[in-house]
Amino acid sequence: MSNAISEKFTVSPIHLFFIMYVSIVDISILSFQREVAMDAGQDAWVSILLVWLSSHILVWMMFKILSNQNPVNADFVSINYAYFGKFLGACMNQAIILYFVLTAFVMYRIYLEAILVLIFPTMSLWPISLVFIVLIYYAVSGGFQTVAGLCFWAFFIIVILFPPLLVLLIPFLHPQNLLPFFDHSPMQILKSSHQMALNFYGAEVLLGIYPYIQTQAKSQKWAHIAIGSAALMFLVAMVVALLYFGQDQLHHLVWPTLKAIGMLELPLFQRLEYLVLSVWLLKTLASVGVGLWISCHSLKKLWRTKPSNNLVVILLLFIILQLFIKDPEQIITAKMLHTNIGVYFAYIYIPIVFIITMVRKKFSKG
Repeated sequence: MSNAISEKFTVSPIHLFFIMYVSIVDISILSFQREVAMDAGQDAWVSILLVWLSSHILVWMMFKILSNQNPVNADFVSINYAYFGKFLGACMNQAIILYFVLTAFVMYRIYLEAILVLIFPTMSLWPISLVFIVLIYYAVSGGFQTVAGLCFWAFFIIVILFPPLLVLLIPFLHPQNLLPFFDHSPMQILKSSHQMALNFYGAEVLLGIYPYIQTQAKSQKWAHIAIGSAALMFLVAMVVALLYFGQDQLHHLVWPTLKAIGMLELPLFQRLEYLVLSVWLLKTLASVGVGLWISCHSLKKLWRTKPSNNLVVILLLFIILQLFIKDPEQIITAKMLHTNIGVYFAYIYIPIVFIITMVRKKFSKG
């Protein structure tokens, strides 16, 4: 990609906020509390603050890396070729593309499982999944601006839906559940932070979409605002779960956020968790769309293949994987594989590339 990217394929800097926010706040926000509170208990909120801080540092590193590249080649494909050579760079690029594909598949599969278990327990998986795959195809094939537009609407669905529902839970909260403060050891907090890091991923999409952001120098503040807003959402969800359920009950819940919302009764809405999961379709579609768009266009740079053909192959792979990943235990295994890879990607790969960038910059000036 040696020529400048046409403006009709790019989006304004503020869209980076929506893309990153939607990529981070995925379906795990409905279920992460049990895992994070397992080690830190009522101090689990501290773990969220630590991961929030580390994520800001990672975003700062990524912008340092990307701002030192040619603007049209400022993505992980070009960076890996430049830093690690043709062979090793190609291997790393394929691994990162597989990571983004796995990210999209895990979000897609967990959402389908939630729909089946909580809304349609007697229904076959295939009708729902095929409709979802068709929607994914049309969303991603519409281009980057279409995917960014989906992220815009998905963000507003989250903002309009969740805060009012959480406010309605206030009369049922028990502040004493957070006491005593700082009652856990630093090691327990670190273990809890590791669990939180497994659920707070998505900022790495910046490495795939940066060339398609207009006036890139102005986009960094929106990335940091997205990190802060997403962390606040997770923090509120965690505190509400702790105050509503308490530690003992929380450890036995698979979907704490949905369980708390399901306790509410409003006129015309007797099962609010059904409403949440139904509108979450657009949110999941946006998240999956971002990952698959990055994968398809990275494969275009890597193998010179058409993004539309890449998309068809990846969606066929989704169908094949769905044949083998059927029960909840297999889904959990796939999720753990994905999230552990994500932690290594964020906390090892990005710092290494950052150090290489700074060293190259220093020697180029010298």
